[in-house]
Amino acid sequence: MKSKFLLMFLIINVLLFINSCEFGIQDETIDNITTSITGQVVDSESGDPVSGASIKVNGDSAYTGGTTNAQGTFLIEFNLITDQELTVIINKSGYYSDTTKIFVNSGSNSTISLVKLRAIPGSGGNTSGQAASLYLYSQSATSIGVKESGAQEAAQIIFEVLDSSGIPITYENKVFVRFSFLSNPGGGEYLYPDSVETNSLGRVTVTLNSGTVAGVVQLLASIESQGSLIQSRPVLISIFGGLPDSNHFDVASEFLNYPAYGLVGYVIPFTAYVGDKYSNPVRPNTTVYFSTTSGIIGGSAQTEENGAATVELITQPFPNHSQWGPGFFEVTASTVDENSQIIYTHSVRLLSGDPVLNISPSTINIENGGSQTFTYKVSDINNNPLVKGTNISVSVEEGDIALFGDIDITLPDTQSGVYTQFIFIASDSEPGTTDPKNAVITIQCSGPNGDASLSITGISR
Repeated sequence: MKSKFLLMFLIINVLLFINSCEFGIQDETIDNITTSITGQVVDSESGDPVSGASIKVNGDSAYTGGTTNAQGTFLIEFNLITDQELTVIINKSGYYSDTTKIFVNSGSNSTISLVKLRAIPGSGGNTSGQAASLYLYSQSATSIGVKESGAQEAAQIIFEVLDSSGIPITYENKVFVRFSFLSNPGGGEYLYPDSVETNSLGRVTVTLNSGTVAGVVQLLASIESQGSLIQSRPVLISIFGGLPDSNHFDVASEFLNYPAYGLVGYVIPFTAYVGDKYSNPVRPNTTVYFSTTSGIIGGSAQTEENGAATVELITQPFPNHSQWGPGFFEVTASTVDENSQIIYTHSVRLLSGDPVLNISPSTINIENGGSQTFTYKVSDINNNPLVKGTNISVSVEEGDIALFGDIDITLPDTQSGVYTQFIFIASDSEPGTTDPKNAVITIQCSGPNGDASLSITGISR
């Protein structure tokens, strides 16, 4: 009895198993096991990637397909239930087909050996006309740094050669492209190589390596085809400087002296000029920090291509420098050098006020046929000089007097007290007469600081 029951139980389980197979009842995880094959396809002669090649994978059945990308690589993904040997077929117009076999484990990532497709001689898909034009295909950078600047020091430039139909020339129509400088800074920069043969895509690559001098490089590429010279000269790459150097770091404004003593809100631009150890402008966007002993100044700015960084100072009314005195103030600029050390530079500027005039002696007394020497001073209230463009004149208003010396002056841009002290001589212009006459001499000052005048009187005989 027990034997019959056991036999019936086995028969029922076998029938259930057969039915499950007939109706496709399987473990769903088996169908979802992802298997992949990767590889790369290149030209057998040039070694260049072959893009757009068709990839097919066959096993117990045709599984899947795909195409290579611009780098000639491909990735094929599919579901593989059992481990097996697969056939990979590669096709590309203009090339002989290639077939390779690979044993693949289900759920694994497998890579086939490098596929080298052989071009079909004379195939329409593999040939081009002769070289007819040359153009810039790409460049890795528009600017590079000088040597030892800490910046990128080389740029790769790719040219493409086309036939008369605008199709890149193929390897069988290859040409040599030669490279040279049309203009360059002359700091030891160089091109490598100076000539190179086009690949199967009609392209060549040259590398520009910087030297020790900043400037602009213009590159010339040329080929000779069928007795004609073909040139391309579009490449402009700037070579910028390195990190700041304390010996090439200064800060300045346009003038030394401004007519702004006592004024609030007068705007003065200050510019830091930053160079590297080769005397070239530092690389653009180098940060410079600013501070001042009087007024309000922009905290920081970044350098432009010429190494200049500019901020604005807004004046406060009465600066008083600890060393130079009333009217003077100082601006400091700082940045970081190649040794990560902070470096500084300073500039002193003057705010001058309204003009003040003094003269000695203050009375005219000229003997018959004689002369008299006068010393006069033109300055502001702090005894500082007035600004550039100030005109000072001395004239005779009354009397027979001739004047010599500092009687018509236009001041330069200065902070020096030398330009506050002046001398003139007044002499009797009519020595044949002895009657005393009234005399008047006037000093006049006009300019950005304001206008002022001073007259003295007396007698000339």
